[in-house]
Amino acid sequence: MKPINQHRFQLLGWVLFVFSALFFITSSFRAGDMVSMIGGLLFLFACLVFLIPLVSTMRSSTASNGET
Repeated sequence: MKPINQHRFQLLGWVLFVFSALFFITSSFRAGDMVSMIGGLLFLFACLVFLIPLVSTMRSSTASNGET
């Protein structure tokens, strides 16, 4: 598998994790569970931390390959 395809699958996985975190946060908000809310927010933050270098790598890979 080409590296760009691997990056796309990784990006899709992290985006799904972000959506999962958002639903978890919404559910904990509706239930009034602050501990779960904090856990969901930390999970969302961790997902974003992992997404930053992945997106950066994808952008530099795309720019060096001449793709848009």
